[in-house]
Amino acid sequence: MSEYVTVDIEYSDDQDVVELYINQTLTEAHEERYASRAEGDLGSPIAQMLFAAAEGIEAVTITEDCLLITRNAEQPWEAIIDEVRAALRDWFL
Repeated sequence: MSEYVTVDIEYSDDQDVVELYINQTLTEAHEERYASRAEGDLGSPIAQMLFAAAEGIEAVTITEDCLLITRNAEQPWEAIIDEVRAALRDWFL
């Protein structure tokens, strides 16, 4: 495991979707998709953690090193990304 958790942000053309690239392995599965908070609450432990950590996450796709997050348009990206970043650091360190 790396000493640091890094999060690189890539905004998409859709203002409510962002990709976060993480320097840690997020899942061993090819891809996990959670189309709603309810699905995430029943999903993998990392999905549960993400939905609990950040107000405003509507959907999450998790790949080996990337999170594709869809937000509620009323929530600012800065708050969501800061909460996700802090939660990931706690999760891995």
